[in-house]
Amino acid sequence: MIDPITPFKTQKVLDLCSGIGGFTLAHLITGGFETVAFCEINSYCQQVLNLRFPHIPIIPDIHDITTESLYRVGVTEVDGIIAGLPCPPFSLAGKRLASQDERNLFGEFKRVLRCVRPHWAIVENVPGLITAESGEFFRTVLWQFAQMGFDVEWGVFSAASVGAVHKRERVWLIATNSQSSRRHTSWSQRIQERTNLAPVGGGDAGNSQKHRLTNSVEYGAFSQPTSSRGDDRRTTGLDGCLLTHAGLDYWLTSATIPSFSRLSRNEIAALPADSQEEYRQLYAEYQSIRRQHKQQLMALGNAIVPQCAALIFERLKRILSQQQKNS
Repeated sequence: MIDPITPFKTQKVLDLCSGIGGFTLAHLITGGFETVAFCEINSYCQQVLNLRFPHIPIIPDIHDITTESLYRVGVTEVDGIIAGLPCPPFSLAGKRLASQDERNLFGEFKRVLRCVRPHWAIVENVPGLITAESGEFFRTVLWQFAQMGFDVEWGVFSAASVGAVHKRERVWLIATNSQSSRRHTSWSQRIQERTNLAPVGGGDAGNSQKHRLTNSVEYGAFSQPTSSRGDDRRTTGLDGCLLTHAGLDYWLTSATIPSFSRLSRNEIAALPADSQEEYRQLYAEYQSIRRQHKQQLMALGNAIVPQCAALIFERLKRILSQQQKNS
């Protein structure tokens, strides 16, 4: 029998590399979390976020994330960080340059962790992250978490496990810091400190941290769904969230683009002058729709499956609940 979750205060969340908000949708399903700021550089995704969450500020560039920049957009507290960091450096479909790829943002993510000093963090990426650079990159990521005082769990989930018709495996990491004394320091005090802060937890991380890394080739401590049909509660909750936002169907649910019969230059020249102008206008609109459709497909292709992320948040809630019981 699973122990009931001990209630804890609503967790303030910073959502990095937000995409179209799949991570935040997931914790809206589970409850207990509140996103206080997004960080997303893609302009199309920013438009979706603004439609879906108009009250949440967006900082476009992860390189600009500091306690000061967060304070400027009204964020005075961050309990946890969620991040769907770019996957091309680790994807089996690419060159897998990992640490040598300029799109690798794990270094910036570490900087943000040291700057903001959250109590926990969740990271999502492709399974190729585990084997990149013969496994050395992933081992380095885990070791860096340990040096900052975090316990780490990780596992691989497939979208098929929550009812999708495709596999879409992703690796998920949950990092939690059991040392809570730093949370008595006010945000304003921390803003006065410089951003090159000491590692979370302080002291000598050393070899004593190694035993804290919970490795799992399979699914680690993450519980798997008992049915491949998915979780109706999660899906219904997600639908309820999406349907409350007018205009999202235009951005997210269109699967096709209208057909358009191209005319040659001679055929256009044979048209009456007003028809030529109308044709050019229609063609310009068609091109705009095609560009929009391309951006839509890219955003959906990179998106986190909220129902999968919801499982991770439920696991995090149990970890935080247990920490509260033990404190």
